[in-house]
Amino acid sequence: MTEDKIESGFLNDPAKEFGVQTGMNDVEILRVTKINIIARGRRYGRMWLLKGLRKELRDSAAYRRQLQKEFEIHSRLHNPAVVQAVGVEDIPGLGTCIVEEWIEGKTLAELLRDGRLDKKERRRILREIIQAVGYLHSMGVIHRDLKPSNIMVRNAGKNVVLIDFGLADTDDYVELKQGAGTPGFISPEQQKEKEANVSDDIYSIGAIMKELTPEYGPIARKCTGNLNRRPKDTNEIIKRLNRRNRRPRLIRISLAVTGILIIGLLALLRILSLSESASEAKSSILEARKVASNAQNAASEAQQKLNLLNETNRKQENQVALLKDSLDNLTIRMTEAQEKLHRVAEDNRFKEKEDAYIEGVRKAEALLAQYSRDIILYSKEYNSADILSSGQDIARKSCNPQRYPNLTATDKEKIKKDIYNHFLNTYEEYQKMWNNRKISNKNK
Repeated sequence: MTEDKIESGFLNDPAKEFGVQTGMNDVEILRVTKINIIARGRRYGRMWLLKGLRKELRDSAAYRRQLQKEFEIHSRLHNPAVVQAVGVEDIPGLGTCIVEEWIEGKTLAELLRDGRLDKKERRRILREIIQAVGYLHSMGVIHRDLKPSNIMVRNAGKNVVLIDFGLADTDDYVELKQGAGTPGFISPEQQKEKEANVSDDIYSIGAIMKELTPEYGPIARKCTGNLNRRPKDTNEIIKRLNRRNRRPRLIRISLAVTGILIIGLLALLRILSLSESASEAKSSILEARKVASNAQNAASEAQQKLNLLNETNRKQENQVALLKDSLDNLTIRMTEAQEKLHRVAEDNRFKEKEDAYIEGVRKAEALLAQYSRDIILYSKEYNSADILSSGQDIARKSCNPQRYPNLTATDKEKIKKDIYNHFLNTYEEYQKMWNNRKISNKNK
């Protein structure tokens, strides 16, 4: 008699439905910023985040290099608390994009608006943020744009994930160095210095701490205060948090030990009073009672004096702390006022840079379109030098001081160069079309 062989397996044949995918499916644009297009797509049964450049910026060498730099820095990071960057691909309709892990969850900004985080969850999230930033610093990376909207909390596990490394920087890059960040979370020195520093992220952690865990106000003020008094790294912040959390427990232990010592003293006095000889029992008992009473009174007075001394010390410490806080608050307010004035100027300057560039690009494209109509419809002949001279003239006039008074000389030179480069790239495409038309006319 033979034994039947029973094997386990799928009810349906999976090979019939399996196929190799080479593109990105179901691409959907989620939002458009001043520089980037953020989208998502599906491949291999998973969702992916796609980050590319706006259409009018895709031909800009500077912006393309910035996108490449973001990927090069981001791709070196491998940690569950950092969103994973898996590659760079050309996506139809979006151009060159960074492909990143899709995170199912909410941003910290959304969770704070919902108001559903309890005190314990807020403290846990803060520690995970600090530990994640500590990992970045250990890899030599400065995020430079830490804020609640760039921190996600996964639906599964509720773990923190840092996202958006568009402004990240490291010491091993010597190009694309400039101040960057978000008003309210950017340090004063980061707005002026070109080199990224650990203290920039420390400042941002302090700004997040004020909103996420107000009970850590003194620590947050240290993080956002004077650069010389700021914690030197994330480990120092964790140590300050641990000391802050241990303080109530130490107070309870001190009170318990004091109570035990008083009880022990009273018990010792009682034992001594009972050790008197039998012949003097009556007088000894009376004397012992007096001693015990006096001891109790002395202990009570001593405890009162101790309490009074502790209360006086506490009040003095509170007064010193209040004075320090007042000085810190005054310094912070002065710094914040200066930051607000600087942010307004920087916002105006950034808007003017973008407007001047877009205005110049539009004029350059309109001029080339006019040349194209003349050549194709009316067979006019133009000298290449004249066309390029016209493009240079548009670039030169692109930064009108009256329209864009906040632009620096460096800004103007960069905008003129970018507009002229865009003009050259577009002119090359038109020139190919004009040459093909000439060849076609000759063949006819």
